[in-house]
Amino acid sequence: MQRALVTVLLFGATSVLVAPSHAQNTPGFSLGEPVTSGAPIAPLMLRTIDEERLFQQSEFGQRVMAEIEAASRTLEMQNDALLAELTQRETELTETRSEMSVEEFRSAANEFDLFAETTRREQAEKRERLVQFEESERRRFFGATGPILQEVLAEIGGQILIDSRAVVITAPGVDMTPEAIDAIDEAIGDGGPAPFPLSLP
Repeated sequence: MQRALVTVLLFGATSVLVAPSHAQNTPGFSLGEPVTSGAPIAPLMLRTIDEERLFQQSEFGQRVMAEIEAASRTLEMQNDALLAELTQRETELTETRSEMSVEEFRSAANEFDLFAETTRREQAEKRERLVQFEESERRRFFGATGPILQEVLAEIGGQILIDSRAVVITAPGVDMTPEAIDAIDEAIGDGGPAPFPLSLP
């Protein structure tokens, strides 16, 4: 995931009140006194969200994790089968070594090494495909949830939203992750089929 999306959503803005230059010398104005106006400025309301929990506990994230888990099991089964095949071929090569000339054995050994290296590389590429799939789906998830988070933030009375990992201490009730998960599930569900499906040949 380097990949954390620190979302800052502003729904309001404050203005800084500064006395005009000509007012500094007018009777009744004293430097050091607070400048006030008729309408007090309301403080910005901060809300936090746990992005990892948002993804993993949403229907979208659970669908992605289930697909990755199934593909991982398939990959492990392939690895076990390929390991057994490599072990058998190595054993056969060792047992027939005495029956082969030096040239024949060298050729057979090189062929075995090439097969083993190709197998390891292909399986590593499949493992990397799982990582790329998760990263792609995470980008799709957070790309689709921005407007939803804005709506939730407005509904619960917030103006700024940040990732909870950027906060040291918060007061109770600041986190809006549960409300966000409910809203996201209702809006996009599990996200449907991925644009680039996860498949392991």
